[in-house]
Amino acid sequence: MKELTQNTKVCLALGYFDSMHLGHRKLIEFAGNYAEAHGLTAAVATFTNNAYKVFNREEKSVYTYAERCEMLDGLCEYVLPMRFDARMKNTDASAFLDALFAAYDIRSAVCGYDYLFGAGAKGDAELLKSYCAARGVHCAVFDKFELDGERVSTSAVKRFLSDGDVERANAYLGAPFMMRGKVVHGRGAGRMFDIPTANIKVPADKLLPKSGVYGTTCVIDGETYRGATNIGARPTFGLTKTVVETMIDGFDDNIYGKDITLYFYKYLRPVQKFDTPSALSAQVHKDIKWSGKC
Repeated sequence: MKELTQNTKVCLALGYFDSMHLGHRKLIEFAGNYAEAHGLTAAVATFTNNAYKVFNREEKSVYTYAERCEMLDGLCEYVLPMRFDARMKNTDASAFLDALFAAYDIRSAVCGYDYLFGAGAKGDAELLKSYCAARGVHCAVFDKFELDGERVSTSAVKRFLSDGDVERANAYLGAPFMMRGKVVHGRGAGRMFDIPTANIKVPADKLLPKSGVYGTTCVIDGETYRGATNIGARPTFGLTKTVVETMIDGFDDNIYGKDITLYFYKYLRPVQKFDTPSALSAQVHKDIKWSGKC
């Protein structure tokens, strides 16, 4: 994604967009359509770091900044990266808007009804509307988005993922939950099972689903392969460290050091200790043949 430049006439979507859920997507789509209809460029502001840490909250992000940029490609033309730090946290809401509007040529601003900003979270959607109105700038505020009578939110997505309910999380996200990471050397179990295995190094601030084995697909160099991904320990081998290890069906190549993307579709089973490695191998061969829509 290209970063927003100062001289671009822009319709700017404001928020964290941590999970890029259906509500976020509707808001961003509106910004894109408005921009196209009014000769503007669509851009999305989002944080490059884990903003929760600034509030001393041990909370992880559904998607990293890099993952969000990947997902935003095609939904908008530019991204406006913001680092949320102590200075931004303590900046007065009006001063934050003054600095933002001074730095960029904002002709339209779009946000959600629960958008908060500025010191003490005293800035809200109504303040943004008033600020824009005083400057003749278009402003659109989106109401909550519901699915089957339930409010779609990042906190709900996180709850579903923590419960291992990736199918419901995917319904709220509007796309399969994904993670992108680099393939690193692991314990070489794939050779034991005769199944290509990739150990994925995931950023520390990335939210992982509940420990278990999931039906996934893996995108490598633009090609998609079905497989199964283990999140958690490896008790059969006496290993307790949580890892992300994906077994890939129908693939045989060296991918160490490559960035690959996993998409999660289905919770298959809990992590469990098998009596022998061969018993685990037999189960893994069943796991990678999981059925379901993907």
